[in-house]
Amino acid sequence: MKNHIIFAAAALILSGSAAIAATSDIASHRRSDFYAPGKHQFYAWCADGQDRLLAQNGATANEAEGKLLASQKLGGCQLSWRGRIPS
Repeated sequence: MKNHIIFAAAALILSGSAAIAATSDIASHRRSDFYAPGKHQFYAWCADGQDRLLAQNGATANEAEGKLLASQKLGGCQLSWRGRIPS
């Protein structure tokens, strides 16, 4: 009986470690996507209630955001980066 408890505890610890590692890996990919070239997707939160999704190519998410702000009339809108999307 004591061995079953020890094995169960060990299994829980190992599965918890794997979940933490997987979450860390996802966050790392998301961070690298922000600085990667490609098409970046943004959500525009607008004061007039006309929120929308926008996409723009750029060397980084910052560059893509700058291009969006320069090319479109987004007065009263706040952009939120959603991620890099396949072109």
